[in-house]
Amino acid sequence: MSEPKVSVIVPIYNVEKYLDKCLRSLQEQTFRDFEVLLIDDGTPDNSMAIAQRFADADPRFLIFHKQNGGLSDARNYGIERATGEFITFVDSDDYVHRDFLKVLYHECADNGADYSYCRFKHSYFRIGLTLPSFISAGKEVMKTRDALNILIKDNYLHSYAWNKMVRRTLFTDHGITFPKMYFEDIATSSRVMYHANKVAITDKYLYYYVKRYGSIMATMDAQKIDDLIRSVLIVRNYIQGQGLYEDYRRSMRGFANKIRLVNIYSIFRQHILHLDFRKLGYNLKTNNRLYRFIVDDNYQWVEGFPELPYRMHQPGWHIDRHT
Repeated sequence: MSEPKVSVIVPIYNVEKYLDKCLRSLQEQTFRDFEVLLIDDGTPDNSMAIAQRFADADPRFLIFHKQNGGLSDARNYGIERATGEFITFVDSDDYVHRDFLKVLYHECADNGADYSYCRFKHSYFRIGLTLPSFISAGKEVMKTRDALNILIKDNYLHSYAWNKMVRRTLFTDHGITFPKMYFEDIATSSRVMYHANKVAITDKYLYYYVKRYGSIMATMDAQKIDDLIRSVLIVRNYIQGQGLYEDYRRSMRGFANKIRLVNIYSIFRQHILHLDFRKLGYNLKTNNRLYRFIVDDNYQWVEGFPELPYRMHQPGWHIDRHT
């Protein structure tokens, strides 16, 4: 049996309310030459019974079991076992348009591109409402440097793992994996795109991102703020290691400043929610220090995933983890 054109990687953990709709949207794709890798990340609910139903009915759906390691670990596990020419990620609580694979594959194949990107809609599961993302790219084939500058700036291309199709060798030939942290997609998408020859963008809305209560951005705490900053540092470090930081300097500084401002809101929100203002000044100062560290022209590259030199304090803790 020949290898499929596309491998779809679907990590599964506690999604029994959403998984059937996700997998049906893949089963009904107009593009047929694909495999779906269903990665059981040690889910404790009934999700795998749903997954097994699809695997029993359709040989393109393949189940893999592993111990719980989180979203990044599940995606990396899938990449290692994928056989398709291209890879795409679909989160198991989301779903896709029936032409999702067809359009993204032909954007790559017809334009000789390693990387394709589609628009997406927010789906509000409980009320059945879908709304398009406010800032989206138009139809275009871009040089990698141009696309990467836009992606890093988080302008109208974004670093989400799930609305893209990527040539598998961009991961495997360059040893790129998702780090085990929050905001792992920010830390990964730019590193992958850096190695693409061209980026093909469609203006079609093909991915539906389901808005659930308790999203990462809505529940920001000190660890998540740290990881958001660290994701930017990982991108800076990677580009620095390629010796081309000056090509992306303005974009990196702009994005780092955007994250700095977002964090100010999250820091104040955390302290207000916990009615604990003892380390508010410390956290605000740390946020600024980390921004300056990331954009420092004298920053020195380190091998692997860099760590933050300073970390946030979680309001409400009785013991300061920084002492």
